[in-house]
Amino acid sequence: RPKVLRAADEVGVVLLLQNGIPGTEMGPFWMMTLNEKRQVAAYVISLGRTATEILPGDAARGRALYAAQGCATCHIVSGEGSGFGPELSDVGARRNAAHLREHLTDPGKNPPLGFMMVHVVTRDGRKIAGIRKNEDSFTVQILDAGGRFYSFRKSELAEFKKAPNESPMPSFRSLSSAELDDLVAYLAGLRGNK
Repeated sequence: RPKVLRAADEVGVVLLLQNGIPGTEMGPFWMMTLNEKRQVAAYVISLGRTATEILPGDAARGRALYAAQGCATCHIVSGEGSGFGPELSDVGARRNAAHLREHLTDPGKNPPLGFMMVHVVTRDGRKIAGIRKNEDSFTVQILDAGGRFYSFRKSELAEFKKAPNESPMPSFRSLSSAELDDLVAYLAGLRGNK
């Protein structure tokens, strides 16, 4: 992640180390000196950064290709689009160009952390496929491609299958190498609010 969820910057991480996080197992690190906390904070913040790469593609053409391919029907960038797939506003800060290109050509190979396609068949024969939004021992909640949410008790399903290497995103292998370069350049430039 490019940002620590509970801290905006190194100063915030130092405060987390000093005070801990109430209600969690993370207590204060009273045994560390302030300098050690600063060093740990700098390291933790550095883990969320990917280096900016010089890429062969043209980001402006990539942005136009992103629009032409209808990517915003499943992804959000800077508040625009639909949230069926992962938000991409800061994908360039989280993923390098090689990963982005691989995901565009083989979307099911390395899905985002926590992303899981599921298929269920209800006892009355309805088949529903979508993204697992939440799951516990007894229930599963699914978002389908049409934006509808479903909640099922697992014991009431005729079939429940997880598809960890499946993605609703189409492969973009049909694009030319130059077009893929352009699309990767656009996505790699999405680095969130600076």
